[in-house]
Amino acid sequence: MQILRDIVYQLLPRPRPFGARTKSGERVARRLLILSRYPNPSFSYYLDERAKTLGDIPVLMKGLDDPLDDIDCEGLFVIICRYIKPPQLRWLEGKRDALAGVAYFVDDDIPAVLTGNEASLPYKFRLIKLAVRPLPRVNRLLTHVWTSTETLASAIATADHRIDILPPLPADIAVTAFNGAEDSCPPLKMVYHATGVHRREHEFLMPIVRSAMERHDNLHFEVFAAGALARRWGRQGIDPARIAIMPPLSWPAYLARTTHHKADIALAPLLSGKTNASRSDTKRVDIGRLRAAAIFSGCPTFERCAVAGELHIGNTAEEWLAAIGLLASDRERRLAARDATWHSIQRMRLHASPAFPGIRFEPLSGAA
Repeated sequence: MQILRDIVYQLLPRPRPFGARTKSGERVARRLLILSRYPNPSFSYYLDERAKTLGDIPVLMKGLDDPLDDIDCEGLFVIICRYIKPPQLRWLEGKRDALAGVAYFVDDDIPAVLTGNEASLPYKFRLIKLAVRPLPRVNRLLTHVWTSTETLASAIATADHRIDILPPLPADIAVTAFNGAEDSCPPLKMVYHATGVHRREHEFLMPIVRSAMERHDNLHFEVFAAGALARRWGRQGIDPARIAIMPPLSWPAYLARTTHHKADIALAPLLSGKTNASRSDTKRVDIGRLRAAAIFSGCPTFERCAVAGELHIGNTAEEWLAAIGLLASDRERRLAARDATWHSIQRMRLHASPAFPGIRFEPLSGAA
């Protein structure tokens, strides 16, 4: 079965900038159009803050079902964020010669997700419909391809086509939000926030969390899960009064919740595998909004912007139980890890250029 998965993985199409007139050099643009399945974390983590730096450059943001007929194409550069539907694709094909360029941004190894065994069938169907099936036509339009990590770029790159890295550029979290966040009195709130795509991480944590809850009476636990995963969390034998199994939220609802509801300890495991190898460290940003002390898997993804005071550990039950015990029992260590999250997010911002690679934006004539 794995051999078949590997064959399919290699056969699935990748983004290729076949529309590029040259292999290098900047393009001049005077307007920006972002096509995205609004709202979503990919836009929030990678594109939103960059678009805000463009000053007088008009920036249009359209959902996948929005018509494009009334958009002025003069100097228009288009970013396709992961997905596109046929009506917008036809519009781009009709306007191809008038556009300043078209970029495709992706932050997941989509072929790895499709050939893996974690994502649900409905999610895989959505990826095929919105990301994979349109790609051969999209590639004929592309002048740029951007990925979130070097590893992801390596997974889809060829010698003939350039791929640029667009690392996460999160919104700034004011230090006052951390300074003003008081550490909780018992009980402490420990959370694991991840989608069903992280099924292996859910399964890895289940016995660990069960043991931690038995050892530490001051812990309450919150997890987002649905379907079979939610039922499995419910069968862990954890006191129902100390565990909250919540259905996954929409992106706006999740942003609101993590902005206004703090936590004390946040679990961020990441197991080895093809899909996870290409991920970026945006989980730090979610934990930052929660103002929580994090426990990270020791891996290249989270090493990217690591700072002193963070907890990075191996993926063994013993190490995770010890780390949870340390944060649950040592207030000063918990506060140090919490504050380290803020510093790591500042490092993320420092390491990320606000520019869109290969594009030079110039204001429209007569703009103030």
